[in-house]
Amino acid sequence: MQSSSTQPTSADDRATEFKAVDGQTEHYSGYSLMVEAYAAIWIILLVWLALIWRRATSLTARVDGLERAIARAEAGRARPETETPA
Repeated sequence: MQSSSTQPTSADDRATEFKAVDGQTEHYSGYSLMVEAYAAIWIILLVWLALIWRRATSLTARVDGLERAIARAEAGRARPETETPA
């Protein structure tokens, strides 16, 4: 047996507009949820930008090191060519 509250309803029996439920209080206000959502988005964005900044700084240091190594290798290779054999 099915109870009357669980019987399927047709489309004509359902409400077509929103009606607030009386007697229950809100658990969260919409304003505080919106502020929390924006704060979470900004925090995530700032953390992401900080990680990108850190990776870019690390990459710049590695490129500078490679450029110095290339310059040293080129300077070392150029010296024997300019020397005359004795």
